[in-house]
Amino acid sequence: MTAETNRSSKLAQTIRQIPKAFKSASIGQGQKVGYREDSSEERPQATAEHEGVKLYRNPDGSHLAVDESHSSYDD
Repeated sequence: MTAETNRSSKLAQTIRQIPKAFKSASIGQGQKVGYREDSSEERPQATAEHEGVKLYRNPDGSHLAVDESHSSYDD
């Protein structure tokens, strides 16, 4: 077996394995494709608590983190 034949054989084997590695998702018509995190609110809340800030969610889905630990000072 020559080196050329060996490479062709390995290439053919790799090509046969590609469909097995990249199985298509079963997506119905009209469904949206994308990543969805189930704990999308839990993770930011936990991070805010860990950092010691208060997290407010805006109507557009973004968040505002406010450090309220020094929000009022005694003069």
